[in-house]
Amino acid sequence: MRYNQPFDTRHHDLSGYANIDLFDKDDFSNLAEKITNYNPDRFDPFALRIFVEKSKPVITLYAVDTYKQESSSGLKNKVPVRKFKIKISWEEFIQKIKRMDCTVTNDAYDLKDISVINK
Repeated sequence: MRYNQPFDTRHHDLSGYANIDLFDKDDFSNLAEKITNYNPDRFDPFALRIFVEKSKPVITLYAVDTYKQESSSGLKNKVPVRKFKIKISWEEFIQKIKRMDCTVTNDAYDLKDISVINK
């Protein structure tokens, strides 16, 4: 299922989608163990952002605040989410990845309309 994501694409030369498979199905949640004061009973991780600048990764975990979700009267049609920066080295993060597929384009053509002719 594809969604239009709320990412800022204006400041990037290329943008697109990525897919990641981790070695252990629990690795997504286990990344949160690196976060100080992270409560797995309260937070439900659902998104991971990988930002790299000058060979330095910034890994951000987005998690639904289930306590706020139950009592969120002021957030109409919105899910209350906290973001957490994960202190992890690039090497340690890469070791958790079994497979990664990333496709980015300059939006000159729609990927669904192309036909690769040199298969």
